[in-house]
Amino acid sequence: MTRLYLLRHGSTKSNRAGRYMGRSEEGLSGDGRWQVRQLAQRLASSELSAVYSSPLQRTKETAQIIAQPHHLNIEIVPEFNELNLSRWAGLTATEIAAQDPEAWDIWCTNPRSLSISGIESFVELQSRIQKGLEQITTNHPRGNIAVATHDGIIRIAVLLALGISLDNYRAITVSNAGMTILDIGSARAYLRAYNDTGHLEDALGEQKGPADQ
Repeated sequence: MTRLYLLRHGSTKSNRAGRYMGRSEEGLSGDGRWQVRQLAQRLASSELSAVYSSPLQRTKETAQIIAQPHHLNIEIVPEFNELNLSRWAGLTATEIAAQDPEAWDIWCTNPRSLSISGIESFVELQSRIQKGLEQITTNHPRGNIAVATHDGIIRIAVLLALGISLDNYRAITVSNAGMTILDIGSARAYLRAYNDTGHLEDALGEQKGPADQ
């Protein structure tokens, strides 16, 4: 059985400002690096066999911090890249709603039906995430594997693994440096933990790091 640790990247300045990042190459903030160091300490005894990352800077930084105690090199997996948001990247929810009110309403209420030029559909996104899950479990039929990735990717991976409709996408959320654990076997998958941020609460008593320097 493959134990898959799905890890959302640490916080960025855009996350703090409520801006959609898409595939921008913004790195982690000071808070984000602190969050991921707490997560790395928690995973230090987990005997990871491999550490994968989406191609973006914020996830590669996250993966490198996670991999260091295990003396592993990170491997890039394009299938776990962030959703391509095209012209929405860098905007806040308010700005997107003003620019594309009808599309924004669909994004909020029924993202599966969203069809807008330049923006990857959720059906396309689901298909490539499925491919990524199959690739990792084929390469690692046993062992503990970490993947540093993004909010929406983790949501859809969980829905896929549990056979839950994409219509439930908005019912779940993922925090920065949150940890989700899936045990994936030949017959079925088991959700062992979802969006676990106990490492942040234990370290500081609240779910945020020290202010950016």
